[in-house]
Amino acid sequence: MEKCLGNKFINYYNMERNYIIDNLKGIAFLLMFIQHIFYFFDVSNNYSTSYRNIDIIDKSGFISRYLFILLSGYSVYLTYKKDNKIHFDKRIKRSLEILGHGLFITLITYLLYPDKFIQFGILHFLALGTLVISVLSPYKLLSISVLLISMFVTYPVTGTFADIITGSNYNNMMIDWFPLNNWLPVLLSGLVIGQNINLNIPFLDFNNILTYLGKNSLNLYTIHIVVLLVGYKLISQ
Repeated sequence: MEKCLGNKFINYYNMERNYIIDNLKGIAFLLMFIQHIFYFFDVSNNYSTSYRNIDIIDKSGFISRYLFILLSGYSVYLTYKKDNKIHFDKRIKRSLEILGHGLFITLITYLLYPDKFIQFGILHFLALGTLVISVLSPYKLLSISVLLISMFVTYPVTGTFADIITGSNYNNMMIDWFPLNNWLPVLLSGLVIGQNINLNIPFLDFNNILTYLGKNSLNLYTIHIVVLLVGYKLISQ
């Protein structure tokens, strides 16, 4: 009976944490969606309009970007914590799924906006970044050390596509760009927070519409990006 109760506690604990994380991801998605409505309108007008710079719109995008990437790093640790094991097969499968969505968005943006299409956006970054940091999940001190190093590391300029990934001296216009030098520290911060802080937000600890948005954020991200890009492109013609 004790073992049974223990299992129930563990299942409830994981469910509780998932509700909180999913709800926070749902909030991040809503803020991102609001910002993208205006940002992609500006893109469709070749940035001749600047609705994206309205203070509340800009802040919505800022919060959503940082919140979502922090939560992605936090979730990497939660996945490890379930049974204290790094499941590389599942991690690789998930990264490939995210990358598939990213490449689809790359194709759509290339067809619509070949002069500024997405080459290494947030999904490309998360596919690579979450896979890389997953190896640090069991090691708290090492994760902190790598985080500190990542904040000051300078990536070499290679003159190749690698510069787009690292962010080394690359100035080409892209609709969306999340290079490692800017965003890997944020992702690592999420991992470190997960390793050291038991997130507990009671008012987000229940199943609701935010939970749905958070659990389906990858599909919803891809759908809303394509709808906005194609819709605005049709309107602008």
